[in-house]
Amino acid sequence: VDKQPKYEYSLYMYIYFVVFIIFGSFFTLNLFIGVIIDNVNQQKKK
Repeated sequence: VDKQPKYEYSLYMYIYFVVFIIFGSFFTLNLFIGVIIDNVNQQKKK
């Protein structure tokens, strides 16, 4: 009883979440662009 998470309790969780989303998005975008550039370079060699 009375053990539910408190709304807006910790600022650090917001910071962690935003940083996690930013780094995750950056990593995914970087991976996607790397695959595209690799394929373009392979097509240029042919």
